[in-house]
Amino acid sequence: MMDLLLSPQGIAAALALVLAGAVQGSTGFGFNMLAAPMLAIIDAAFVPGPMLAMAIAVSAGGMVREWRDVSRQDLAFSLTGRLLAAGAAAFCLQLLSPDAFAAVFGLGVLFAVALSLLGLKIETTRRSLFFAGVLSGFMGTLTSIGAPPMAMVYQNTGGARMRATLNAFFVVGGVISIAALFVAGSFGSSDLLLAGTMLPFAFLGFLLSGWGRRLVDRGHVKLVVLVVSAASGLVLLLRAFS
Repeated sequence: MMDLLLSPQGIAAALALVLAGAVQGSTGFGFNMLAAPMLAIIDAAFVPGPMLAMAIAVSAGGMVREWRDVSRQDLAFSLTGRLLAAGAAAFCLQLLSPDAFAAVFGLGVLFAVALSLLGLKIETTRRSLFFAGVLSGFMGTLTSIGAPPMAMVYQNTGGARMRATLNAFFVVGGVISIAALFVAGSFGSSDLLLAGTMLPFAFLGFLLSGWGRRLVDRGHVKLVVLVVSAASGLVLLLRAFS
């Protein structure tokens, strides 16, 4: 592990985690979207298990910091969808390659962003939260990038509600996905050790996220959601075809 940390690749991974932690603390999503692609290039062992474990820890920090703004009702519907999807997603790991899933989900995310730019307004309802939870469960378990569907549902809400509820969603949802990976034989002690080694860098970024929270809370939720979601879709496509 020390050899990795002291190498140029390890330094690049640490910087990516600092940036990802700052974005996660600012918006409640985006951690895996920013860090997972670079870390997967450095060492494929980072994805999906260790990335999910680090995301859980950083999201837990955001959830605790803004606990009063967490919407319990939102969580009930979105997590139901995630729970149903995670087991099926873990089974699907045996059927198609991760690149194939990344390509499908990447195109889907970009399509959703395009519809939003064309005027489609996604309301934060019980139904939309449930289906966003299903999609997030599939994407998060298969590719470690599960934020875009949930973020799109929250693009027309306030920053504090989005950030706090998404952090809570990714804590519980991440545990569900890791449990599914464990049952499928795709998560073990080596994944936990790797996550623990790199986690301090992610928390450093989280502690530096105050500037980002102020930007989101000034009413720029939709812009941030669409930009980060579009970047996520492009990252998935690049991962699939690189």
